[in-house]
Amino acid sequence: MNPFLRVKLLLLAAVFYGASVWGQGQFSLGPVDTGEAEAELVADVAAIAPGQEFQVALRLEMSPHWHVYWINPGDTGLVPEIEWNLPEGFEMGPLEFPTPHRIPTPPLVSYGYEDEIFLLAKVKAPASLETGSTVRFEGAASWLICKEACIPGSADLALELPVTETGETFAPAEYASKMAETRDALPREAEGGVLAYEDLGDTLIVTLKWSGLQGMTLEDPYFYIEQEAVSDSAKEQSFDLNGDVLRIGIPKTDYFEEPENGYSGLLYSANGFEAAGGVDAVRFHVPGDLASMGATPSVAGEAAFDIGFTQALLYAFLGGMILNLMPCVFPVLSIKVLGFVQQSGEDKGKVLKHGIMFTIGVLASFWLLAGTLIALRSAGESLGWGFQLQQPEFVAVMLVVMFLFGLSMSGVFEMGTSAISLQGKVKGDGYSGSFFSGVIATAVATPCTGPFMGQALGYALTLSAFQSLTVFTFLALGMATPYLVLSANPSLINKLPRPGAWMETFKQVMAFPMYATCIWLVWLLGAHLGNDGLVYVLGGLLVVAIGAWIYGRWSTPVKSKSTRRFASGLALLSVLGGIWLMMPGEAGEEKEEIPWQTYSPALVDELSTSGKPVFIDFTADWCLTCKANEIRLFSSDEVLDRIDDGEVQLVRGDWTKKDSVITEALAKYGRSSVPLYLLYDGDGSEPRVLPQVLSPSTFLAALDEID
Repeated sequence: MNPFLRVKLLLLAAVFYGASVWGQGQFSLGPVDTGEAEAELVADVAAIAPGQEFQVALRLEMSPHWHVYWINPGDTGLVPEIEWNLPEGFEMGPLEFPTPHRIPTPPLVSYGYEDEIFLLAKVKAPASLETGSTVRFEGAASWLICKEACIPGSADLALELPVTETGETFAPAEYASKMAETRDALPREAEGGVLAYEDLGDTLIVTLKWSGLQGMTLEDPYFYIEQEAVSDSAKEQSFDLNGDVLRIGIPKTDYFEEPENGYSGLLYSANGFEAAGGVDAVRFHVPGDLASMGATPSVAGEAAFDIGFTQALLYAFLGGMILNLMPCVFPVLSIKVLGFVQQSGEDKGKVLKHGIMFTIGVLASFWLLAGTLIALRSAGESLGWGFQLQQPEFVAVMLVVMFLFGLSMSGVFEMGTSAISLQGKVKGDGYSGSFFSGVIATAVATPCTGPFMGQALGYALTLSAFQSLTVFTFLALGMATPYLVLSANPSLINKLPRPGAWMETFKQVMAFPMYATCIWLVWLLGAHLGNDGLVYVLGGLLVVAIGAWIYGRWSTPVKSKSTRRFASGLALLSVLGGIWLMMPGEAGEEKEEIPWQTYSPALVDELSTSGKPVFIDFTADWCLTCKANEIRLFSSDEVLDRIDDGEVQLVRGDWTKKDSVITEALAKYGRSSVPLYLLYDGDGSEPRVLPQVLSPSTFLAALDEID
């Protein structure tokens, strides 16, 4: 949120709050209804004894869809507060806030509460308290409550409690059970947990180390930073859990301000934290000694990882070896094993050279990735391991490469004796194929983080460029070592099965892990391009498949040279066309937000007499005609300009899932399917039905006909 807009909002709230407080003078016993919320002071006891500890709470019960805020409101908001007037001798702690939840009000996201909440405070009565008397607590409470609009709220509240010798009464306090539930669910300190942080330009990397994270799976995790003006709450966070170390990537606000004493916050997981009694949030903070010493991010990072340089090298090597067993690397592993089987009858020196070339390919790729990562991070970019997978262009190319591997292994076309080459038959000894297999293995390994590896990489990114590159080198050597050992040891190679007809079946079976990898890459592209963008991704794969079929059908040695050349050129154009179709161009760009309203008969009755044209689109996600019409219609600048100018109101009836209301609306106009387009004049008359194949010119012409 623009910081100047935020200041204006706070000033406006202060003005309204000041006016509301000025108009009040009486502290009310019992609930106070402000319209949008009911406020009340309550206690978990009905009476108190001298020296007793108990709890009071500010109870806020909001009207439906209204909300108040947490100690960090997020993009906008104000924290609920209360100014106490206590009886003599009483001690009271600060308000304690339950775990918030995210409240989207696009394009903003706030942190707060809906329905009913209890903001608790611990109270201790003085030992000299006189029994038989009544004590009175008073508090001037203030808050900001929001729905579509925000309204400052306030109330002068009072609570009276009798004093008895034992503090016991015949009837329990009205809200005692709810307050106990709130107390039990409050976030707890992560005992022994450490929080470290690193500023990477647009992103803040928060590292948490806590024994309670060991062996658990985080469900819908989120890290609520307690300090304001730090995190962009409208953007997604990233999480990488390895053992008891969790790295969190938190996008920073445009008006970022680093807190003086470091960071603190709540780690939320929907499945709770067993090590903290099952609560759904635990609190982490920068240790006092680090905060007071003004520890740099790198020092804090070392404290979180608790490993040294030598141990990081060992972890990197072991992590690289284990990486070969990860699902994202296994398809390439199977190809290379097949290559060793094919080479097992060759000269042992040649087999060793293949292993060395594969190792060089892995090393060169890791050096390129590490060097690029180090250079960009030095320039202030917020990047981490697997950063290239954040680029949809790279993911699209990787998808096509893996898809072509799968098609080749399934027999659609032949890639040559080296199953990893993209150039048909590999010339000579095929060393380039072994080198390229190392490159591909590295490329598909980047999204994986195995045991040991995550801790080593996290530590490496806090080191100097040379030390960091050394850690990445050991990671590459660990990954390449099994291949190198196998190629260098003739006795092991001789134990492999001899080449034979079984290899064709094995090769075809190994195509299925390739397709499984493609599924993952398609899903990853979906995160970049959205659901609509996946249509272009799958369409691009169809074009690539056509190109592969053309190559396999007409580029065989039995065809004439001119036929082979033409087929190869056409296949190449098809593959390039498929990649182009997947690129985030018109299909992948973020679409302009269309102000749709959700269809209901009552809404249509209201809008149809509003004096403005109303366009109703009955559609479904599975309707290809609907989607084609939408792309044509809302790709038109003239149509978008008419919408932006407020010349037409838009209503959408989504029939993707069964909906009897929309079914009845379709039947009213003699339809049993979508699309159906209606255009109301806005004067209460019956709508005109527009064509099912809707173009921008047809839509604009219909609008122009309305007087």
